[in-house]
Amino acid sequence: MMSGMSWYLLGERMALNGVPIRIKQFSYEGKLEEVAKHFRDQFKTMGHGKLGENQLGVQSVISYQLSGYYYSVQFHQEGARVVGKATVTPSPLEFRTSFKTQLPLPPRSKVISKVDSLDAGRRAETLSVDSRMDVGYIANYYLEQFQADGWQPFSRSGDMDTAAVLSFQRGGELIQLTIKGLQVSNSKRSQFLINWLK
Repeated sequence: MMSGMSWYLLGERMALNGVPIRIKQFSYEGKLEEVAKHFRDQFKTMGHGKLGENQLGVQSVISYQLSGYYYSVQFHQEGARVVGKATVTPSPLEFRTSFKTQLPLPPRSKVISKVDSLDAGRRAETLSVDSRMDVGYIANYYLEQFQADGWQPFSRSGDMDTAAVLSFQRGGELIQLTIKGLQVSNSKRSQFLINWLK
């Protein structure tokens, strides 16, 4: 660890599409090049892996792949300090992705990403979904499905035509459903996000 660098763990355990991922945020009072040199040197001491560097807008990115793991550090200068995040995941060749969920999905809908996390002893699942159904259909589908499964709606906003936000509770569990309509070639489509605190 670099002297003077502060680290913050994001979630005790996380998985993106079934692949374990560890993410830490950091901040450092100093210059961007000092942080870049630190991570380059750190990765080189790990062995003969594949080192990569890139610039994505204001973000500097240093990546490293070795022994079935992929390490990535993204950071940028904010005034007198450097802020960023470091991630570690198994190599895609070492792990199968999975979008499996216990949540119901409407017809003509596809999960784009799934994030599982454990933070302060509380599990959560977040799904990002693309659908060929409109906002109203998605909202009504989940109102029926969740209520049939014992969930109680407790909050609802939006016009149910272009956007909607619905919240449900079952015991100590919470679900927030956010739906946004998309106009694509004269057909109504939508994207939605489900955040389930278990």
